[in-house]
Amino acid sequence: MDACLQVKNISKTFPGVKALSDVSIDFFPGEAHALVGENGAGKSTLIKIIASVYTATEGKVYLDGKECAFRSPREAIDAGISVIQQELSIAPDLTVAQNIFLGCEPRKGICLDYKRMEQDAQKVLDDMELNIDVKAYCRDLTAAEQQMVEIAKVVSKNSKVVILDEPTSSLSEKEIESLFVQVRRMKANGVAVIYVTHRMKELFEICDRVTIFRDGCKMKEMMIADTDEKEIVANMIGRSNLTDYYNRHEHPIGEEVFRVENFSKGSVFKNINFHLNKGEILGFYGLVGAGRTETMEAIFGAASHDSGKMYLHGEEIVFHKPSDAIRKKIGFVTEDRRRTGLLLEKPIYENVGLPSLPAHGKRGLVNTQWEKEVSKEYKEKLAIKAPDISTITANLSGGNQQKVILAKWLAANSEIMILDEPTRGIDVNAKSEFYALMYQFVENGGSIIMISSEMPEIIGISDRVYVMREGEISGELFSNELSEQALIFSASITSDS
Repeated sequence: MDACLQVKNISKTFPGVKALSDVSIDFFPGEAHALVGENGAGKSTLIKIIASVYTATEGKVYLDGKECAFRSPREAIDAGISVIQQELSIAPDLTVAQNIFLGCEPRKGICLDYKRMEQDAQKVLDDMELNIDVKAYCRDLTAAEQQMVEIAKVVSKNSKVVILDEPTSSLSEKEIESLFVQVRRMKANGVAVIYVTHRMKELFEICDRVTIFRDGCKMKEMMIADTDEKEIVANMIGRSNLTDYYNRHEHPIGEEVFRVENFSKGSVFKNINFHLNKGEILGFYGLVGAGRTETMEAIFGAASHDSGKMYLHGEEIVFHKPSDAIRKKIGFVTEDRRRTGLLLEKPIYENVGLPSLPAHGKRGLVNTQWEKEVSKEYKEKLAIKAPDISTITANLSGGNQQKVILAKWLAANSEIMILDEPTRGIDVNAKSEFYALMYQFVENGGSIIMISSEMPEIIGISDRVYVMREGEISGELFSNELSEQALIFSASITSDS
C-alpha cells in the first residue's frame, strides 16, 4: 500500500529554537498514526506544517505523491487535509449547523440555504449519535459539545487526511467512544488519521502505528501491536526509570483556611458545602457537566451565584470580581489557557506580572523592571523552556504555557490556588514536574483545589476529594478511601438510588 501523505526531511527553525530536525514519516490510508512526545518535542509544529499553518525551513510534504505547495490552510483543507485542534476554533455566535458548514455553506442561488444546512448538519450529528440541537448557538454549548461540533465539521468534509490534536481532552467517556466510532469509520473509508495525544490508553484502543518525538527529532516508529506503554514512555523521555511518577509524599495539613456554605446558582450548582485546609490538595472529581468549573468560577468572582457564603480564615468574604479574589491571595489556573489564562501575543514577562500589576506599580505605571526580575526567577524555578522572558507566549508549547500561568499566580504570592484540569494537554514528564511543583506549593503553606477528570491523577495527588454530580456534591472521600470504583460510584449514582 502506498502512503497517501508523506513528510520528507522536514526541519523547522524559529528565532533561537530548532523545533524540528530532519523528520520523515509516511502516513497510510486506513490507519490511525499516533504522534507522541513531550510538550515542545515537535508534534504540533509538524502538524501545522502539514496543514500549511507553518512553512517548513527544509523538506517537503507530499499528498498522493504530489508535492504540496499550499499557500494557506484553506488550500490544504480544499485538498483534503483537515485538522481538529486541541484548542477550540468554534465561532460562538453562529449556530451548530453554521459552524459545521462554515466556509462551505449550501446555497440556493446567491443566498445561503439554511434549511438544507440544518438538515445536512442533523444527518452528520445523527450519524455520530450526538444529541445536539443544530439551531443552538455554540456559545451556549458546553466545552465537550463544542469539541464534538469541531469533530462534526471534519466528518462532513470527507477528507483524505484528518489530524486530531488532543481531541478527547474535554470529552466524557461516552463522547470519547462516539469519537472513536467516527475514527474507526474514517479508517474503514480509507482516511489517513494522524492522532496526537498524551493519553497512553487511547493509543492502544484506536491507533495502528506510533511515531515518538523527542527534542524535535523522530526517535522511533513502531506498530502499536509490537510495543507497550513502558517502551513508548521510555523513548519519549529518554529514560526507563518511571518510578515515583506522582511525586507523592507526606506533607503536613493544618487548620481550615477556606469554607464555602450553601453555594447555589439555579440548576448549575446547588447547596455546595466544602472546606479547604492549609497545606491540603483538595480534589474535585465528576463527569463532564457536573458543575465543577462553574462552581469555582463563581467562587473566584468570575461568574455570578444566587446564594451562599464564603469564609477565608474564619471571616466572611464576598468576591464581586476576580480582582477581589486576587487581593485575598487566591489564584485560578483556568482550564482553557489560551482563551482565559494567557495573553498569547504578549511576552512571558508581561503574562507573569499581570495579576500583580496593581501591587507593584509605580504611581500608576507598570513596573517593568519588577516584571522582568520576577519572570526570570520563575522561568528558572519552573524550568520554562524558552529562549528568554521576552519570548512571545503563543510560541511556547502547551506545557510551557501552563507553567507560565502557574508562574503568574506564584508571583502574585497566592496562598490558595484553584487548578482546573491543570495537566490537560501536558506530557507524562511535564505532568510529573507539575505535580512536584504542586507539592512544593503546599509544603510552603499553600493550599490547592484541583479539578480533574483523570481518575489516576485524582487518586495519585489528592489528600481528600469531593465528588460532584449534576451540580451537587455527591460524596467526600479521603485518600485512604480513593479508588476508581468509589469515584465512579459517587459520580454516577444518586444518593437516593
